[in-house]
Amino acid sequence: MNPTLPALLAIAVILSACGKTDTTTPTASAPVAANVADLAAKAQVKAAAASLPQADAATPTSSYIDITSGNQLMYSYIALSGVPPDYAAVGQRISRDYAGSNDAFRKQEVLDALKPQIDAKVSEAKTKRYLRYQINGQGALSPYAMDKVAFPAKFAEAGTYYYMYDNGDYKLAFTNGGAYSLLKVDQEAARKIEAARSGYKDFAIVVYAYAQEADMASNQVKAQIVKVAIKLNGEEIPVQQAL
Repeated sequence: MNPTLPALLAIAVILSACGKTDTTTPTASAPVAANVADLAAKAQVKAAAASLPQADAATPTSSYIDITSGNQLMYSYIALSGVPPDYAAVGQRISRDYAGSNDAFRKQEVLDALKPQIDAKVSEAKTKRYLRYQINGQGALSPYAMDKVAFPAKFAEAGTYYYMYDNGDYKLAFTNGGAYSLLKVDQEAARKIEAARSGYKDFAIVVYAYAQEADMASNQVKAQIVKVAIKLNGEEIPVQQAL
């Protein structure tokens, strides 16, 4: 029996469907675009940090000033900002006599006496820009990564800043923290640090940094990390960047 016209048409449709190939080129995935944007953002941050005043890596350890008070960050911030001090605001922070008085004449007398001290502290901060700051190691280091032969670190990741309770208005942040996301020490030291970390014992990350600028939008002293050490049992263990 000869096939009818409708049957021939049906067979043609079936053959056409069986032989069809998808020649559409897939579009780039969103993660690729996101990765490119992320790399561009990191490059921009790195370029911005490189444009700031840079530390002299040969500066001796003895030249670094220990940061133990938020008032030190305040003076450093004022010095870097180039803006004259707000004496009343500073007086409120450093003098109980000034902050606790309701007598306008008494407050002015106290403030007049404080001004030379404030000016001296700001002038000192202009010349002493090498800072040493200790961070609690617990929570700042992740477990030792055997494949990377280093400690993943979170103490200086983007958006992280530090302040002290005596004056929390001023903060310390790092401009090149991304370069210190992996910290490498020798194997013997790594074992000791990992034992302390996993055993919830005290140890510290010691950051040697150089104050570069005042971020007036966030009251932050932005600083370049010069070197890092891990302090365990009173001894500073030098750290190398593992990137």
